[in-house]
Amino acid sequence: MIKKLYDFRQVAVPAPLLQAEVTREEMDAEVAIVAARFTTIETVSGPIENGDVVALEYADDKGVHRLYANVGKGFDAVEEKLPGLSLGDQLQLRYAGKAVEAAVVSVKRPTVPELTDAQVQQLGIENVADISALEDHLFQKLALSQRKRKFRGIMGIVSKALMENTEFEDLEQHPWYLALHDVMMGRVAGFAAQNGLSVEAALPAALRMEGKSLEECREALKNMCLERAKQAALGKALADEKGVSFSAAETADLAGEYVDYLNEAVFEYFAPKILVERK
Repeated sequence: MIKKLYDFRQVAVPAPLLQAEVTREEMDAEVAIVAARFTTIETVSGPIENGDVVALEYADDKGVHRLYANVGKGFDAVEEKLPGLSLGDQLQLRYAGKAVEAAVVSVKRPTVPELTDAQVQQLGIENVADISALEDHLFQKLALSQRKRKFRGIMGIVSKALMENTEFEDLEQHPWYLALHDVMMGRVAGFAAQNGLSVEAALPAALRMEGKSLEECREALKNMCLERAKQAALGKALADEKGVSFSAAETADLAGEYVDYLNEAVFEYFAPKILVERK
């Protein structure tokens, strides 16, 4: 499949793609998510605030009815009337298509505590016993997200270099290319059936190439499948170097697993080179 493999490790990556940062605001947001696990619900008498869960009761000829409102969530118009009211207050509202007189019978307020070392220990995260260690743990999580975000740009550059500098055999008759082409044509056929079109008529729309000729669409589809087959060949070459193999039952799935391995191999090499600064 490959006559001569290009070494992606020699690709020059622009400096901005090797630099990232995690801000204090991002860290605070992650800490707040953790703190929310320890939220307590307090019963209050008022005044009602956004975030409160309010129970209202009204009576009609069928009995007493209770309804709930999550104030500030924007679920219905009732919420807009509640801020500032207190336990026992009355209000008029429309419910189930009629005007009713309701009373505030319960106000519960979620309260997120300021995180403590004792609470951090309850999380059961290995080697995380206090807030400082938790922040280090969360930074690593955010840093990985930043590296993955930067990697999208890096992979585009590396993939281009691999395609341009690797010497491939003719893959148009290779089982991977043929299987990938069959999968794509199957999707086009499905799109055609849903829209009551012939496959040929559906091809431009299915590929989002409206206005292009049928021949141009066929060529684009061929190139898409050929590029993915080449990526699979690259992934297999790198996997062979490490003694890694895959055995998906479907040929197209097997090619996909090698494409994924290519991405993983490139990420494994470049991720440590992406410096993530803690602001």
